[in-house]
Amino acid sequence: MRSTHSPLTFGLIAAAIALALTGRAQAAPAVAAQQSAGTANAQANPKASVNEKTLPTIVVTATRRSESIQKVPGGVTSLTGAFLDKIHANSFEQFAAFVPGLSYDSLGPTSDLIAIRGVTTGGTQLSSGIGMYFDQVPIGASTPFGVGFQTMPINTFDLARIEVLNGPQGTLYGANALGGAIKYVPMQPNLDDFGALGSAGVSSTAHAGTNYGVDVMLNAPLSPGKVALRVDGVQQYDTGFGHNTYLGIDNQGSAHTTMGRAQLLAQITPDLSVKLSAFSQKIHANGLDVDFRNIQTGQPTQGTYDQQFALHQPASSSLRMFSGDIEWNLHWAKFTSITAYQNNNGTYLTDLSDMYNTLLAPIFGPQLYGLYVDTSTKKTTQEFRLESPQDQRFEWLVGAYGAHETTDEFVNLQNRADPANLLFGFSPFYGVLPSLYKETSVFADGTYHFTDQFDLTVGARYSRNSQHYQQFANGWLVVPTAPGFTTHENATSTQSVTTWLLNPSYHFTKNFMVYAKVASGYRPGGPNFVLQLGKGAPTFQPDKLWNYEIGEKATLLDGRATLNADVYDIAWSRIQLTVNNGGINQIENGGSARIKGAELSAALKATSHLTFTASGAYTDAKLSSAVPALGLAQPGARLPFSAKFNVALAATYGFNVGSASTGQFTLSDVWVGNRTAGYKGSPIAPYYRMPGYNLTNLDLAIYAPHGIEVDAFLHNAFDKAGQVSATTTANEYDPFAPVPVVLTQPRTIGVRLTIALGNPY
Repeated sequence: MRSTHSPLTFGLIAAAIALALTGRAQAAPAVAAQQSAGTANAQANPKASVNEKTLPTIVVTATRRSESIQKVPGGVTSLTGAFLDKIHANSFEQFAAFVPGLSYDSLGPTSDLIAIRGVTTGGTQLSSGIGMYFDQVPIGASTPFGVGFQTMPINTFDLARIEVLNGPQGTLYGANALGGAIKYVPMQPNLDDFGALGSAGVSSTAHAGTNYGVDVMLNAPLSPGKVALRVDGVQQYDTGFGHNTYLGIDNQGSAHTTMGRAQLLAQITPDLSVKLSAFSQKIHANGLDVDFRNIQTGQPTQGTYDQQFALHQPASSSLRMFSGDIEWNLHWAKFTSITAYQNNNGTYLTDLSDMYNTLLAPIFGPQLYGLYVDTSTKKTTQEFRLESPQDQRFEWLVGAYGAHETTDEFVNLQNRADPANLLFGFSPFYGVLPSLYKETSVFADGTYHFTDQFDLTVGARYSRNSQHYQQFANGWLVVPTAPGFTTHENATSTQSVTTWLLNPSYHFTKNFMVYAKVASGYRPGGPNFVLQLGKGAPTFQPDKLWNYEIGEKATLLDGRATLNADVYDIAWSRIQLTVNNGGINQIENGGSARIKGAELSAALKATSHLTFTASGAYTDAKLSSAVPALGLAQPGARLPFSAKFNVALAATYGFNVGSASTGQFTLSDVWVGNRTAGYKGSPIAPYYRMPGYNLTNLDLAIYAPHGIEVDAFLHNAFDKAGQVSATTTANEYDPFAPVPVVLTQPRTIGVRLTIALGNPY
């Protein structure tokens, strides 16, 4: 296993801490900020924020143009970096509940399966249903062979904001953005001001152990006004709270994260800028934060937080990315080029003894089966955009996108009871699965302002992909009569898809808008895993959905309040399903679904000191047809993992501490409604119900002179063991197998010290 402690990261951490601890600060850190779907508290000097009387303007790039979130005609959530810092959200799982309509299946500390507006088929899904972006670069694989459904939890340190775009984003964000897109937007280098920041924190989690982390940032203008360098480093350890009583191992689900980032920005002329970026993150994990539950009662089979896996389950994931951005103001238009290369790697060992013993024990007797998967995807992308100036009667954007992905996937079903991991002299399954994915797309949208009140946006994207898949495999599950023989299968496919957008809006006043939206999205199809040797690989088709939405956005009380709402109706067809045939997964198109929902967010600056925020969503996601591939003869089964209701409430109170310091106290409460794993009535994807859960969090920050900030926090104050997600794969073969259920992090209490120099923001 490769070490996650790179010398470069340690060097950055040491240098930045030294700067933070030896110098005199000139500016206080930014105050926490938020809110979803269009509102946020100001990111500003903490003293000034105490007396602010209005909510700030939040600028996003959801439409690939910079504009106020209150002007975007669609459902968008913006969580600023300062708000994420205030609630001590280091990664996705810790902020997900604050986004209406967002749900996920936790696959362990190294990855998640994310759904927006209920667009997911659950734990066996192999391709992503959302678009994931870091800065302006799409990250992750586009195909099942690159384990495209897995999204690494990106560390949130030194982010400007996270944007969550609800609804299909097929025209501007392309493949996989069926349910929407998530964009991690880092803080940009400051060309004028020096800044440095060092932060260290420690916390204790009930039923587990100690968490700790160190974050550092250095911003250095190399040529003031022209060239600046910004570097970040993170070392984070999170304790696990799963107890494997069978192996006698605690801290299952613990993880160590190492992150480093560097950005070099050059303002070559007033009209031309170039930014070069490098990003690296690694997560090494130890087991899973799960306990075992009875599939019928939902009660622990041993004890809360107790599991009985027969095998230890290590996992790791890494992302390395290099990009170059060019922005050139031609005055009649702005030209943007984004060139990027990334290498995504994931390795994990999964205990599948329950499932495969049910299949193979009558032949081979009871064994210990572990599925080892090592996947590496190298992806090069290029995007060009040309957009008109804003505030014209006709605004337009045109672009082109290309992607080249090569994936090497190694799959080895091992008999861990044997010293050589073999089953009577041969592998149960041993496969090397190289694949190639190439995509080219052209897209355009235009907005015509018919009057000062009425706008109409029309957009389209044409995408064409070609794929080449190979399968080298041997073992008992491949050729039972000659398990030592290695097979070679070869398949190609070419597919084209067009997505559309129609988006009218009417502005009754400059602060009140209503809009409608009709949009489509798709997910690539392609070659499949081969079951019948010599007959080639079956091909599955793209699935596609249409979203019909109306909504409103309002700024009220002279900027002291916002109220945004929408309702939508999604029709999803040719759904891609993963079906296990004789121990081997295949992807099939089967059935359709209907998703109806509503989303609401609001904020109120009640006084200059007190701000209230609220967000919530209703999601009704069901199959609208029979799905024989799942054994469902009737429509109506609920789609997995999405809560019918989720609500997040927060109140922030700013106050003065003497004459030189300020503080903020935040009380937040999130409710996630009941969810399901599998489908009710399906013998192939068995049903398990997870009840709703409620979490209450308290955060206190004190901003002292000389750039000193002291934070204290208490999360999950009432120590609720909420059920986040579950896996029922083994129950297809053994109906009485225990269900591994991912739990919420138990009560955690901690403190953090931050010291800043200069202007770190």
